[in-house]
Amino acid sequence: MSSSAPRVRFAPSPTGNVHIGNIRVAIFNWLFARHHGGSFLLRVEDTDRERSTPEAIATLLEALAWLGLDYDGEAMYQSRQLSRHQEAVSLMLEKKYASRLPGGAVVLHLDGPLLDPSFVSEAREEAEMDVSRGELNLTSRGIDYLTKASDGREFHNPVSWDALPGLRVVLASGQEVDGAPLRSVESGKADDILAGKPERLRFRRRYVYYHDMVLGHLEKPLDSIRDMVIVRSDGSPVFHLANVVDDINQGISHILRGNDHVENTYRHLFLFRALGAVPPRYAHFPMIVNSKGKPYSKRDGDAYVVDFRDKGYLPQCLFNFLALCGWSQEEGHEIMDRAEMVAAFDLDRVSASAAQLNLEKLVWMNGEYLNKIPIPELVPLVQAALGKAGINPGDLDPSWLKRLVALERDRLKTVAEFVANTAFFFSDQVTYDPKAVAKVLAKNAGAGFKVLAKMTAALTDLGVWEAKEIEEAAVTAVAGVFPLPEDSPFKMGEIAQPLRVAITGGLVSRGIWESLELLGKSKTLARLATALAQDSQVGKPV
Repeated sequence: MSSSAPRVRFAPSPTGNVHIGNIRVAIFNWLFARHHGGSFLLRVEDTDRERSTPEAIATLLEALAWLGLDYDGEAMYQSRQLSRHQEAVSLMLEKKYASRLPGGAVVLHLDGPLLDPSFVSEAREEAEMDVSRGELNLTSRGIDYLTKASDGREFHNPVSWDALPGLRVVLASGQEVDGAPLRSVESGKADDILAGKPERLRFRRRYVYYHDMVLGHLEKPLDSIRDMVIVRSDGSPVFHLANVVDDINQGISHILRGNDHVENTYRHLFLFRALGAVPPRYAHFPMIVNSKGKPYSKRDGDAYVVDFRDKGYLPQCLFNFLALCGWSQEEGHEIMDRAEMVAAFDLDRVSASAAQLNLEKLVWMNGEYLNKIPIPELVPLVQAALGKAGINPGDLDPSWLKRLVALERDRLKTVAEFVANTAFFFSDQVTYDPKAVAKVLAKNAGAGFKVLAKMTAALTDLGVWEAKEIEEAAVTAVAGVFPLPEDSPFKMGEIAQPLRVAITGGLVSRGIWESLELLGKSKTLARLATALAQDSQVGKPV
């Protein structure tokens, strides 16, 4: 690995289940690191001791392992970095970039030497600030526009002098005066200095800016960014401080995260400057949204990694699907293995628009994966699903189960569907769908029951219990009564469907002849007998 290889991190705050939006961020970071031969680091931001429980952290690690998101080195736990956070605060206090308030909180001042030209622009266009509805107070660092709510609460809006170059003040009288005299006063009211009530401030606006590798050039007015608390009054560091200090200590070169952090980045640039570090490069990914364009949540359906795992989605499919939520390969391929995604991943093809979650596409994609997965790899997944459904896979003949999996595989969309689709194989009871009985068995004066009766006789005498022989015997038996296929209203489906209802209780299953072979002769005959008993129940509750 070269010294210029990127170092990226996934820095979740584990508070319970892992949201797919967060895990997509991890996937993008992982692909970026692997594509460039860099490092993918894990930082567990576990400072919320009430919510970041051992169970929540275990859930996070299980989700990463299930999806194959292997990280380099040991995981960093933010709660164990307190001494480094405190050292950073001491440094900023020593250099007078920050100051401690009477209550104990520490504030970083976004002015003076922290206004690095690499991310803070020179004065540009003219701008105005309305200050007519409150008091304009003066401090050594700038102005504090104070307003009050109807209940008496005070709201402070401090702005540094460095954010107000070329300041002029428009008074209530309409007169415009030079704002320079205000800068020489460390405290007091602007009204007193200017002999009039300020209505508007006019100045040339400066901007905080950076280049985002996905969203392009981003900027925000300097006068809209306030000094920030970096240590609470109880001595605990806030997210912004801990996040930046940990990024520096881990040597992070690129920060790839959701665009809910765009606003944080403007502030973090000042922290990197205050700590003497070069900021990483940034890329912010648009949110995953629902059909209405709102952030996708549990209210919209499955939203956590565990939801998709428990419903039988393959990890390689969910990985592939989430990788395509906001990123596309140049050739437009959708089904890709890890190697293909690593080779193709490029931030240039990450969309700046929100990614709408298309669960229908996920279902289709999972079916494609299931249809290609080798049977020996699918069998253990099926065994796990059966176990969750109360069916002991240890009681099943491995060879028989392998054949059943092969029979069902090409119609499966999720592994969990296997249990529902094959339930009739694992039960001695059949629950008949009344509509299926009426439509298939009782219709045409009970023609379906007649079919079952002829099949019963033929299958009872059958010596070789294999799909081909079962089909031949059944068709021959029915053809003896209903000539097939030209001279009879009975088509092949009208032979197979009565049998399907008798065996499964419904109208849908895999190939009926292969199903009968796997069900076995004794169970098949028992179910035919049970179905024929329904003949006397037609018109009554089944």
